[in-house]
Amino acid sequence: MTHDLAQRARQLVGVVSAGLSARHGEGLAEVLARLAQQDIGEAACRAPRPVALPVLQFLPRCLAEVVRFDPQLAACIAALQDDLQWRQSSSYSDEILGTGFTDNYGWAEIVGPNGFFPGRDFLLGLLMLGPGRHYPDHYHPAPELYWPLTPDSRWSRGGQAFETKPQGAIIWHPAMVMHATITTDTPLLALWCWTRDTATPARLKAA
Repeated sequence: MTHDLAQRARQLVGVVSAGLSARHGEGLAEVLARLAQQDIGEAACRAPRPVALPVLQFLPRCLAEVVRFDPQLAACIAALQDDLQWRQSSSYSDEILGTGFTDNYGWAEIVGPNGFFPGRDFLLGLLMLGPGRHYPDHYHPAPELYWPLTPDSRWSRGGQAFETKPQGAIIWHPAMVMHATITTDTPLLALWCWTRDTATPARLKAA
């Protein structure tokens, strides 16, 4: 781990915190309180093992959208893009979710066991979903916030109809509430956060 990497990682967390603090919405108070409790000091920073996934083909397009929304946030993500460990849920497959899903899906932790800072029962990261994809109903014990950084994604909570959310919307999923996401022609890059009960992974709704 280098001093430079720690600075870049801490700057990203700081910009995310500032961006969320400037907004209003369900769950934000919980997210910001838990984020403030995390150790993001330089001594706590470590270098993840970088892993790339096929979905990153859409990252330049996503970052071009983020520049219009928050140039500083776009710059902070770009500065760390080669250091992120992109991952996929082990229970997800094309057989279950449709041909091509795994090439169009991935997430990376900023705070968490596979991120730059370890986190204390708290995860903060980035999600990517390629265009024209359906991430179907799933649930988990962790309360979750999504902050879509690209426009035109559609979201459903608790089995309700899908609703198109604007870039920068605050989307909150309480513990165990079913939720789903659909992308249109624009790929999705979103910030996500789990505030507690992070040890149990997401589960898809039974067919």
